Amino acid sequence: MKLLQLLPLAALGFIAMPQANALDIKQNNINQCVEGAVKYKVANKATATKLCNCTINVRSKMTIGQMWEIESYAQSKKDPSTLPYVKKMQSDLQQCTKGLDLKPPQKPS
Repeated sequence: MKLLQLLPLAALGFIAMPQANALDIKQNNINQCVEGAVKYKVANKATATKLCNCTINVRSKMTIGQMWEIESYAQSKKDPSTLPYVKKMQSDLQQCTKGLDLKPPQKPS
């Protein structure tokens, strides 16, 4: 499965949330990711939990400055995948999928 298809699931957790401590926000991101993966039949709950824990942990290491740089690249029509930390993050995200039974997203029933 293409990594880019999984990124929206990992990004589900970045929806605006009320103030909470960092652990609550991270866990909420994981929970929303799991719900999305199950809802769209990408994986069962156990597999989705493994995937989401890993992807949220990888994404949580990105700095605000790195996010801004990626956004600037995209706005300038440059390919952010050439940035060294993006290459590492993509590799780490691909590792999150190793050994997991993931299916293409499907419309919810």
